[in-house]
Amino acid sequence: MIMIPKPPKIENFAIPLPITGETRQIASQFAAQQPIREKAEQILLNTIAVSVVNNYLNMLGISTNLSNSDSWNPVMRLCNNVADLDIPGVGKLECRPIKSSASSCQIPMEVWDLRIGYVVVQIDDSLRKAAILGFSSQVTTKELALANLRPPEKLIDCLHEFKESIADNSLINLGQWLNNVFETGWQTVESLLTSQQLTPAFGFRRAELLEPNVSESEIANNRVSRAKLINLGLQFGKRNVVLLVEISPEEKGNIAVTLQVHPSSNDICLPKALELKVIESSDEVFMQAQARSRDKYIQLQFSGQSEEIFGVEIVLDGSKFSERFKL
Repeated sequence: MIMIPKPPKIENFAIPLPITGETRQIASQFAAQQPIREKAEQILLNTIAVSVVNNYLNMLGISTNLSNSDSWNPVMRLCNNVADLDIPGVGKLECRPIKSSASSCQIPMEVWDLRIGYVVVQIDDSLRKAAILGFSSQVTTKELALANLRPPEKLIDCLHEFKESIADNSLINLGQWLNNVFETGWQTVESLLTSQQLTPAFGFRRAELLEPNVSESEIANNRVSRAKLINLGLQFGKRNVVLLVEISPEEKGNIAVTLQVHPSSNDICLPKALELKVIESSDEVFMQAQARSRDKYIQLQFSGQSEEIFGVEIVLDGSKFSERFKL
């Protein structure tokens, strides 16, 4: 006979937390705005559940934004059964309350596909004690069995993984450039700069015949380059600049990177004191260059390893453009 281990009991990994006086006050204020008793009680419990999870995450150093949560919006509270908590840069958690005697949690259908997770919070009848019972990454039914919840500490791991996944998706993958795969907004160098602007630069060469959509600078020495027009409007005095990125494989798997900033084709020189910086993954400045009076471009060059992540910043008078890259 095969023995199947029983799942751990909810109470073995539930996290008990107090319900603060401030939480009860806010929840009572929100509930008092509703003329219907059932709706008022729903909002009372929803608000407490959201506040409990908010306090728990803040204690762990995880940033939240109550003001951007639907549960803190009076119109959304009135029209919907919402108990969400916004996690900046990640998404929204649904924090569903249950009473002590419940064995399952009701999840409104309208939030099934809108949340990064669903946290169940047990609220004592006295409204002074709560317990985070666990969470589920997704729901497909109105009733979520408590026995199927994952431990609360796993929620923190999931939030970090979710944030890292989003961050990875925002990276410009330079390794894919070697396979002629480019992100939106990155154009051939010649489409943004004239040959006169490129002549004094780092070896961009002209060619009489080119394949469609292939930069002239990409035909030499396995170099791959792209450019991006940066427009910060009034912050840059209505002056656009162009960021050039060129990569080329080196020995031992390293990749050479050249960065340049040029004025757009409408200007001759860069704005004085404009800075180009390379930022390490630790947020430390690795190298930088600053435009002097009448500089036509500024440049930085370095070599990195495959999978290495770095940032690029263009700074002028307190205004900043930033982009993150992965080799």
